[in-house]
Amino acid sequence: MKIGIVGAGVSGIGAGRLLSQAGFDCEIFEQGSQVGGVWTEGYHTFGLQTPKSLYEVPDYPFPDSYPRLPSGEELQAYLENYAKDFNVFDKIQFHSSITRLERKHPSGWVMYYTHQETAEEVKKTFDYIVITSGIYFDPYMPEFPGQKRFKGEIIHTKQYRAPKQVTGKKVVVLGFGKSALDVVGEVVKFAHEVTLVYRKAHWPIPMDILDFLDVRRIYLTRFVAQFLPLYQRPFKWTKWGHKYFKWLIYGFWRLTESIIKFQYSLKGCNVIPDQAIEIDIFNLDFLPRKDVFQLMRKGKIKTQKTSIKEFTENAVVLENGKNIKCDVVILGTGYKANDQFLPESFQKSLEKDGVYLYRHILHPDLPDMAFIGRAATFSNSLTAHLSSVWLAHLLKGKFQLPENEDMFSEIESIKEWKRGFMPSIASRATVIKLHLIHFHDELLRDMSISPFRKKNLLLEWFGDYRPSDYRKVLSELDDS
Repeated sequence: MKIGIVGAGVSGIGAGRLLSQAGFDCEIFEQGSQVGGVWTEGYHTFGLQTPKSLYEVPDYPFPDSYPRLPSGEELQAYLENYAKDFNVFDKIQFHSSITRLERKHPSGWVMYYTHQETAEEVKKTFDYIVITSGIYFDPYMPEFPGQKRFKGEIIHTKQYRAPKQVTGKKVVVLGFGKSALDVVGEVVKFAHEVTLVYRKAHWPIPMDILDFLDVRRIYLTRFVAQFLPLYQRPFKWTKWGHKYFKWLIYGFWRLTESIIKFQYSLKGCNVIPDQAIEIDIFNLDFLPRKDVFQLMRKGKIKTQKTSIKEFTENAVVLENGKNIKCDVVILGTGYKANDQFLPESFQKSLEKDGVYLYRHILHPDLPDMAFIGRAATFSNSLTAHLSSVWLAHLLKGKFQLPENEDMFSEIESIKEWKRGFMPSIASRATVIKLHLIHFHDELLRDMSISPFRKKNLLLEWFGDYRPSDYRKVLSELDDS
């Protein structure tokens, strides 16, 4: 089987490595000139927001010399070394932009792509296509009334490359996600004045609870997973616990909120979120730098809980009526997927909260195509690699899919589950977050692999799950 893979980010090189390891002939197409996807470029001082042990490939640990939170440059170097060590580089066509995919009858696909250096359009035929370009591709740049008459500069966080862009200037940063808070914490060191404008505050997740207890040791365990809003198919004892011990679950999350309020001085910063943390963590999760909240409390970063109404020549007018004079506006408004080249069946499935897939991998109306990297968890690299192993097992016939009707029924069940409690955001279809243990369990059960990866029952329930627990799942995949 000849497989075409779109994208050479962490999901793409992982899929290329694992599907090749399983005996398939793979070719990877990458628009840029490097492997690494989002890690090949980013805003000034960007980097990993979770401990490196949560992002590493299960059987390819980060170098000991790397800090706990590697920089974007270090991550890109790590992924380059990964691609070299697993012989993925010779499978990659760089500078290749996919323009369209055409269904080939009775099966397979014709891929059309443009080689950016020659502008030549090329077509190739594949038995199977794997889309690994993810949901974070192009910066999302909203338009505002009057912005064309603004004499300053409007940029996305991705375009913030050096301090000279803001030195001595009045700056407005829009947003309250990881990128926005990272950038505002950096900009304040050089700018004359900084204002953070946001519609909703979100709960920051501390990397260390009260600065001494690793957050993973509490919140990435099977035990605490039972305290989350119920999974799509919860265990009987989990349902029983939610029915008879609501007070315990409620108290656990209120205690969590109290600790975070204290640790980050959220009241003093005037950024206490409106939404309960057990719901908000399925929205914009992030592990921010603590000094950003300290700067808010001291007034060095001014905050406005509102949105931009319009621009004037030298200011932004906010919905709350205030006028903020500024020279630079930095938009921390996230990214959007590049799905234009995908078939009509996919486009028709796009809803206000995204495209829902079977196991977050397959579209029943698109045989011979899979999507890897569209399941958002607290350990995206692990999830992408396990999804690729799942796909390799499927393509080798080690398990069978349900009938199309049953897969669509499962997709409708996923929609109902997510829409029942998750925040209404444009990417809700991809969200799994802290339910990652449950999702990974399902993938492994499909493959007839035990989901229980710990040495004993105590560790199984109270030990934190991390990529290294799944090392054998990857290393034992071969072409036998």
